[in-house]
Amino acid sequence: MNLLEPWVLLRLVAGVVACVLFGRGAMTAQKVLRHFDVRRATEGQLALEKRIELASTFVRVGAVIQVLALVLSVLGADRMSRGVRGAMCAYGVFGANEWGFRSLAVTGIAALAGGVLAQIYAFDGRVRALDLARPLSLLTLAMFPLSIVDLALSSTFLGKLDLTVVASCCSVQLDPVAAAGEGFASGPRILATVLAIVGTVASAAVALLAAKVPTKGRIALAGGISLLTLPVALAASVLEVAPHAFEVPHHVCPFCLLRSDVFAIGYPLFGALFLAAVWAVGAGVSALLSRTSAATDALFPFAREKLRRGAFAWALAFALGALPVARYFVVSGGASLFH
Repeated sequence: MNLLEPWVLLRLVAGVVACVLFGRGAMTAQKVLRHFDVRRATEGQLALEKRIELASTFVRVGAVIQVLALVLSVLGADRMSRGVRGAMCAYGVFGANEWGFRSLAVTGIAALAGGVLAQIYAFDGRVRALDLARPLSLLTLAMFPLSIVDLALSSTFLGKLDLTVVASCCSVQLDPVAAAGEGFASGPRILATVLAIVGTVASAAVALLAAKVPTKGRIALAGGISLLTLPVALAASVLEVAPHAFEVPHHVCPFCLLRSDVFAIGYPLFGALFLAAVWAVGAGVSALLSRTSAATDALFPFAREKLRRGAFAWALAFALGALPVARYFVVSGGASLFH
């Protein structure tokens, strides 16, 4: 175990704290599912309602830390790559053993789920009654084991990480695959880019429409489109943005976008994509859970705020992704990078 490495220690501590907080929230959640009844006014019911408020704080803090764990995973791998021979970026660290990319994928899913859960708890705070107590309890109970799996995989990866070995960099493993792929320039890249452009524009447009004229259906649709757009936008960032940023047609490493020689454009780009999805999906799930008049009354102003933020984040991500492409078009005199 590389506990003497500060980034490793920080990542593990974040995972443990998130698990503890979600676990504390899950304890209250299972009591809510067994005993909560808003129609009763007994001492037990009142005590349970107070526990719900406390558990809400624990879960929301845990969700923030879960998102922070994703940032620490990527940032830590990027910083540790400087001390690993052969690793030019975080790819070499995650690829150092078979658990690296598995743990990163689960951390990303847990961070997205935690961010959405935090949005739903924020919505619940605006609802006058405790109408969302049971659905929030179910979501909290689902989040707890996900955080445990994330911690287990991260611990396995970091525990088996050997910083003394010679790692393989992205240019050795990714670039040849992209270069050897038949139809790469006209196949997956173009498809991903077109879908990302259409999805980004649709996500922002539907979000603004739902914010202007909110209905439950429109709000849920805006969240669904954003969720579907996120993976293709990430793919386009790898297949289209990264090659143009480095002016190398087959350099498809997302971690290299975090490097200073491309002005670390990956941080605001991936951050904008993440926030756009979290805000829009959070509003969409809140719409699906709003089944009472009190929840519906609180939904529309909440959704307006989140969807406007989401639309702005999508627009920002689009601008950041287009910037390297536009720059290359100008400096190359309009030439195509892939031909």
